[in-house]
Amino acid sequence: MFFAAAFLALIVSSCDKMNDIQKKYADKAEQVYLGRVDSVQCFPGVGRAKLVWYMNADPKIERTIIYWNSRHDSLVVPFNRTALSGQRDSVYLDSLPEGSTLLEFKNVNSKGESSLVTIASATVWGTQFAGSLTARTINAFDYDYSQSRYNLSLLKTFLGDSVIYSQISYTTKSNTAQTITINRADTAVVLTDFPPGGSFQLRTTFFPPQGIDTVRSAYQTYNAPAVVANRGVKIAQAGNINSKYFNYNGDLGEWNPAGDLIVYTVNADGSLTQKIKYPALVSRTTFREFFFYDGDRFIGIQTNNNIYMYRIVNGVLTTVKTPGGADNMGAGFTFLKYAPARGFFYSIAETTGEIKSWSALTNATWGTPNGNIVGTGFTYVPYALFNFQTLMGVDATGYLWTVPVYATGAIGSKSRMGLGWTRFKKIICVGSTLYGMESNGDLYVFNNFDATGTYWIVN
Repeated sequence: MFFAAAFLALIVSSCDKMNDIQKKYADKAEQVYLGRVDSVQCFPGVGRAKLVWYMNADPKIERTIIYWNSRHDSLVVPFNRTALSGQRDSVYLDSLPEGSTLLEFKNVNSKGESSLVTIASATVWGTQFAGSLTARTINAFDYDYSQSRYNLSLLKTFLGDSVIYSQISYTTKSNTAQTITINRADTAVVLTDFPPGGSFQLRTTFFPPQGIDTVRSAYQTYNAPAVVANRGVKIAQAGNINSKYFNYNGDLGEWNPAGDLIVYTVNADGSLTQKIKYPALVSRTTFREFFFYDGDRFIGIQTNNNIYMYRIVNGVLTTVKTPGGADNMGAGFTFLKYAPARGFFYSIAETTGEIKSWSALTNATWGTPNGNIVGTGFTYVPYALFNFQTLMGVDATGYLWTVPVYATGAIGSKSRMGLGWTRFKKIICVGSTLYGMESNGDLYVFNNFDATGTYWIVN
């Protein structure tokens, strides 16, 4: 009986509380919500975005309020209904910071009624985004001083890069501002009336997918080589037009017609001092090519077209045998031109100018990959490798051409960097010092030679 009375009291108490809750909310007016913004889309632009959204058929909607920057900024968009059913609305939102901005959408009317909030995110482009796009770059420079022309080659565009066109701006030799538009399909451009030592600027215009604006990369400035007229300084030491010369660990090595190997110290002023002489060390009858390679190793190609590696031990030319005990490390080296680098050397075909890179290891074996074709058309005479960084050659009209060399053995695009170079029958490089040899053996030195930033007129 006691439990029944307690249970009845609990039921009565619960009913009283529920009546109190119902009475509390019954005293309030019913909350009315307008139809909310739906299906928001953002189309990015530069410093702005286009926002598109869907409005349902609620006839009481009068305005849409868009909030951002933690509701410190807002925009009211009046709604003009043109259809009884749902319809789309849109607006351009300007002066937004670059990156992602959080937006809140709320529909309202003059009766104080509002919708639930819809949250969306807008992406805006700026300088950082423009810098992340793949702007076109120049991969070959050919400054024709005599014609006041700068011939340029641009890397090709690729599918999906959003490039529309590029522009080059410069001031002509006649002091006129010039702008050239380069279509995305074009890879070559000529800057006419170009001043010696002048500069130009390149930028690219993009139209990325889903965007509303074009985007421009920042201007990149390129400086043409400074033009220098310099015949070089004649030194007392005469050369031999029939000798072969090479860099020998910072000294100058000469392999003369008598088969002597002579080593010269290169002095600060470019003059030469004989350091050591190995008489009749390398026979010109047996060998048709011989040059210093790396460390204490030399490479020799004999008249049988076999290639060997050597050391000089106690003044004697000593063969470095292969791990298998063979004297020669290769065969079939019929190439007539060679350019030793660091850790590899180039062979150059006489007629086609095909350049191959060869990686010889110090144990008279080959690295991999080996014998790769890295270029063609290098038919220049004379030629040399400057400071292990630039392959240089002179054409029949006396222009000096330079090609960058990379640590892997790959080479870049050639550039015209001087004229009048038919004056020299040989060019010899030791570090940053360059020697030009005339047909009578006279040597002219160019100290601190610049193979990339200076256009040399030497006649």
